[in-house]
Formats: sequence, structure tokens, C-alpha cells
Amino acid sequence: MSIVPIHFGIDLEPDTPLPEIGNAPFESIGFAFRDMFARRQEIADCTRAAVQYGWYVRMDGHIEKLYGSRHAIADRYQSELEAAAAAGDEIGMHVHVMEKPEGGVWRANYADRARTEDEIEKSVEAYEAFFGRKPRSARMGDMWAQGYCAEKFEALGIRYDLSLESGLRAQGFGRLYPGTNSKGVRQSLLAMPVMPYQPSRSEFREPGGDDARDIWMIPLSSAKRSDVYSPGYWIMSAATAISSGFKRNTARMVLRPQTQYQPGEVQAALRSLFGEIDNPCACLVIRNFGVPDRVHHFIDVLCEMAKERQMQFVRPDDYVRLTMAQSQHAIAPSELQKKSVAQ
Repeated sequence: MSIVPIHFGIDLEPDTPLPEIGNAPFESIGFAFRDMFARRQEIADCTRAAVQYGWYVRMDGHIEKLYGSRHAIADRYQSELEAAAAAGDEIGMHVHVMEKPEGGVWRANYADRARTEDEIEKSVEAYEAFFGRKPRSARMGDMWAQGYCAEKFEALGIRYDLSLESGLRAQGFGRLYPGTNSKGVRQSLLAMPVMPYQPSRSEFREPGGDDARDIWMIPLSSAKRSDVYSPGYWIMSAATAISSGFKRNTARMVLRPQTQYQPGEVQAALRSLFGEIDNPCACLVIRNFGVPDRVHHFIDVLCEMAKERQMQFVRPDDYVRLTMAQSQHAIAPSELQKKSVAQ
């Protein structure tokens, strides 16, 4: 049985989505570093493999306005980021597009393409100024994904885009942030792939052939919803079927470690996910570490499942490599796999 790659990422951002200047703590980041570092060896013992996480740090204009510097989060947690990098973790970039109109409140604005591309460029510049290199991986915020974002990432040398969350319906940001007059509409992600792929230049939600971009889309994992007695289940299943041309007929839920699940729901969802794709894998990202008990429960479930099949917590590059392997015989052990977890 082949290795099941797990990419476990954490967004490094303020504790609340739209904080105000002077009241914008980001203490949960410190808890995330402390707890995830503490669990590294335990997870390695369970999976019998070295453990790498992903850390996606914000350096966008919203951070600069809140704290006076795009490097505020990275500056405060520099020693933790250095320790993470030394352990082989991925240090990626996370980008939100926020603004505060004159006399108004903070809002998301993804309707302005030029502004969004400018935020991406300036975030990459800030990342390179701090770390001395460009990021290899990046995530847009607020579940936002567009073809031009993937194009901009590609042009800036980013190799892995973790912005997509498979199974989400289209939604306006005015509904996501009520009372803020936020702008932009997230496109439907109901029918997009679950596994990594290189996107078509004409449609970022579909794998490309000869026209594929030189960047990998790594969707956050989703599983088939099981609440068949809910009216919403059937509505979303119908929308999913129509969106996918009836290739996918069941509503899905994005697997988020910080979500409150019913007993046994995490196990069932992961088993469902692993059973439906040729090369089982899971990409999981924590938006905020404010509910650590839920995160630790999710990790406990993964460790328990690791008794049944071999798993490995990996960076995006190894996640793609292992997932794309045609068979267990095609998997060539990387330097990551060769490391002794006993060290």
C-alpha cells in the first residue's frame, strides 16, 4: 500500500478576520507554534516518518496598516519560523486583500483585479526582503481563487497554489463579511479536482494538457457530505451534479481541523476521501489556532488511522510527488523519507 501524503498547514494571521488598528492581537500564532512543535515527535512515532508542516505567513497591506510593517508577524515569530525551517517545514505566503474606505470599516475587496495583483506582488516583495528568497508556495485568503491569481503566482516563481477549497459553492464576500460592504464573488468550486493538478490556462479549475501552467494547484481536501437527511444536502448535491456535468453527484464538505465535528465524523470523512481517489492524500489548513482542542482531536484521528496505513506529513513538493506517483512501485524515496525519525 502506498504512502498517504498529508500536508498540514497553518495560516499565520491575526486572531480575528477584520481587526481594527490598536486591537489586533495575533496570540494564536504563538500557541500554534508551541503545540505543533510539541506534537512533531509524537506524530513521527505514529507515522514512522519525519514530519513537516506548512506555515503560511501574511505580509499584505492589511498587516502593514494594522501593525506598521508588513513584517510584523514574521518579526515577532522569527525564531519560531527559523526553527520550523530547520525542521524542514514549508514557510509559505498568505495573502488577503483588505481595505478601509474613508469613514467606513475594514472590508474584503477581491473585485478589483489590479488591486489584488498588486497585493500579491507586494507580499512577494516583502517575503523576499525578510527571508532572502521568494516563496515556493502561497495561499490567497478568504477562499478566493481565480485564474489570474494562479497566473500571477506562476509569473512570480511560486510553484504551489493552496488557495482552492474543493466543494465550495459560489459566494459573495458581502455575505461572508455581513455589514462591511465587502466586494467580490468567489467562483464555484463544486466540481473541481480533489487531487493536485497543473491548471489549464483557459480554466484554472481544470487540469491542463498541452496548455497547462507551470504551477501546481493543491486543493484543500473535501469529503462527501453524509447529512443525507438535511435539505441542504440535496440542494448542494443537485448543484454539484449540474456544475460537474453529472460526473460528481454528491455535496462535499471541506475538511478543516478547527471545525467542530460530531463523534466519528472525522474518521468517516477521511475514510470516504481516501476511498474515492486513486492515490489517497489530504491537504488540511488551519485558518486560526483559537480552538486547539479541535485541532488536536483531528491530529489524534490521523495518528490513529496511521496504524492502519502508512501516512507522512510532508511539504507541498513531496505532497505533489507522492500523490502523482502512478503506483507504489513508482514512488522513489525522497531525502525527506530517508531521514530517521529517531534523530
